[in-house]
Amino acid sequence: MIKNLYIILLAFTVTAFAQTERLNGQWLLTKAEIKGQTITPYQIFEFKTNGKLQVFGMEVGTWRFDKKAATIVLKSKMNKDFNGQGKVVKLTPEAFIMNKGGDKYYYSRVHPEKIAKSNKAARLAGKWKLTGSEYPFAALKLDLPDKFTLVQSGQGETDTRRGTWIFVPDEQAIIFIGFSHLLRGKIPLSHLTADGFTLQTSNGKLKARRITETASKIERLTFTEDDFPEDAEPDVSKLPWRDFEEMADFLNTVASVQYSYGILLPELNLLKHTSVIVSKVRVDLSKPNVRFTNFTVFGKDSSQFSENYKGGLTNSRNAFFPQEEPWPFRINGVEKITVPAGTFSCTVIEAVDGDKKLKYWMINDKPGIYAKIIIDETDPFGKPAYTVRELEKINYKAD
Repeated sequence: MIKNLYIILLAFTVTAFAQTERLNGQWLLTKAEIKGQTITPYQIFEFKTNGKLQVFGMEVGTWRFDKKAATIVLKSKMNKDFNGQGKVVKLTPEAFIMNKGGDKYYYSRVHPEKIAKSNKAARLAGKWKLTGSEYPFAALKLDLPDKFTLVQSGQGETDTRRGTWIFVPDEQAIIFIGFSHLLRGKIPLSHLTADGFTLQTSNGKLKARRITETASKIERLTFTEDDFPEDAEPDVSKLPWRDFEEMADFLNTVASVQYSYGILLPELNLLKHTSVIVSKVRVDLSKPNVRFTNFTVFGKDSSQFSENYKGGLTNSRNAFFPQEEPWPFRINGVEKITVPAGTFSCTVIEAVDGDKKLKYWMINDKPGIYAKIIIDETDPFGKPAYTVRELEKINYKAD
């Protein structure tokens, strides 16, 4: 009698342990029926072997399998509604259903190795520019094995969201798991080619085009102030714009200069062109003096943000006008560079100005006009602040 009871208890303990073992690991909450409404949260819950419960990689509480009641006991200090017991209605190696307070939750087993294989086979990894977002600019980066970054940007505002992505080949869909309002849940995929695809979201279609721009086009400035020793002063005779009267004569033929303006999105390692800078040029040869009035142009809107002046004693020693003279700096020789306005022979300058690292391409035969300017610095929050200006057009008065 005692022996039979021992066998029964042992069998019950093994079964309970097996049930607990079945719950260990990652589960995708695909559906929830709450108070008569059906939602599709698509969140990953990880039931860890140490009794901790994680959601989105964050510890949200603890879990324990009650073998007698066949329930999951949940506790959380973060969310009191999370506390309580959930009855395990169904449990298989690949799925389980939990009834908690009359609400049903449907989970599917997550296999990270299968997700990694499926995502790689989909050939979706890379950077994609999205159209159809409420923001003027949106880009999506899909990394292997399963992480995504979504960056949306408008005037003075950038929104970055991160999460997990899962390609579902049988349904031709992508599951996006994260806090993005634009990309969330299972989204059907269509028109998939090597260069693009379409996502049918609840708010409409998002068209994605592959971004082919490579990281090599983004030239980060890696030098430091220690690379500019005090006893190695630059040979200023090699600077191209030392004759101010010659500069004034040339700029008197110019009505305005137009530059593209781009900022680095460090999350994507991608240069985003945000606006156009137009500098109107005015020259008085009788003085002589030169004035650059600088405007930022967003679409049809423009606003003046600065003005640069040289004449008389003002900026008389500044060989970098209309930019401020940096210090320390070094001359890196002459280089031909191609920008949207054309190909130009330039004197290349590298400089450190306070917390900024600068690189200038001064067009040798067009004094006062830069082919390109890079400013590489860190913002007050410790994030990279990298901007690039490239010459798009010189508007001459004769034109």
